[in-house]
Amino acid sequence: MARYTQKPQDISKVLSHSTLALQQQQVSLVQQLNQVLAEVLQLEQLSFCQVSCIRDGRAVILSASAPWLTRLKLQRDAILDNFRRKILPDLAGIDIEASPNGQINKLQVPIPQKNSHHLSASAAVALRAVAKGSDGALKQALLKLAQNADIKNNKTR
Repeated sequence: MARYTQKPQDISKVLSHSTLALQQQQVSLVQQLNQVLAEVLQLEQLSFCQVSCIRDGRAVILSASAPWLTRLKLQRDAILDNFRRKILPDLAGIDIEASPNGQINKLQVPIPQKNSHHLSASAAVALRAVAKGSDGALKQALLKLAQNADIKNNKTR
């Protein structure tokens, strides 16, 4: 039987160079740029324009209408200056485009609730059964998880 010679690695280190991590960084950056854009335009919420992405080192701003397109082009220098000063010092420039369908899609990233999943009573029983055949820290962790499942199940009753 073959043995594994590599030690387990922290999941955050493994995923730090993945495409998922890069996309998450891109989404975070676009959200920050949208906040700065709202500050520059003195709006509470961006409903007629938004930063959609960063393409070739340039921020792409989509506008839902021609008047907003004109307003954004008039304030291009102020927007670029704020983006460079507050977030991306090496930003090459800004591309301001009209949205093809005239609508701006709001980027919503759901934030999961902490401990939103509940274990059933049968899952707690199964965890205790596995814990009986385990040793040390694993046994303690399984028992604690089963105990937490019992506490949550008693609260929902």
